[in-house]
Amino acid sequence: MNVLFHTTTAIGVAVLLTNTNQLEKANSLTNRITTGIVAFTVGAISHGALDYIPHCYPINSKIDVAIGLAMILVVTWLTHKRYRIIVGASFLGCIFPDIADLSPAIMNKQVGLNLPVFSKIFPWHWHAYSGSIYTGDCNVSTINHLLLIVVICAICWYRQEDVKRMIG
Repeated sequence: MNVLFHTTTAIGVAVLLTNTNQLEKANSLTNRITTGIVAFTVGAISHGALDYIPHCYPINSKIDVAIGLAMILVVTWLTHKRYRIIVGASFLGCIFPDIADLSPAIMNKQVGLNLPVFSKIFPWHWHAYSGSIYTGDCNVSTINHLLLIVVICAICWYRQEDVKRMIG
């Protein structure tokens, strides 16, 4: 799945897991770090689920990475300092599998480096478990992408008070 869909998922994960009332009452760095660890873990698992379901790549990879990186930077910058560790961990968890498995080969191709490329660690990047569609029939993929966006919007709408508090 495109980076942009993984980063969009990270927003949903962070909002879903961040109970701002509870965190503000406790005002504890330990609670925010714990929530961040959970956000990283849920983000990595969601990455696997997204990569496993059938999907095409509707966005050019260079544009996808640029917009995804911009999204990470802008959302993190807009997030209240108190919740940045959670949002950052969610973003990192949602893209970490791609960084670990795919970035050396991509860097070699795009920048002309000669980094060592190892076997993929995450099973959803193995051909047998990947939902990548290369046949050109992307109807199911389009439905999956739209459903993802609807679910993330629903999470943000349902938790809108938390979203307002999270955005400084």
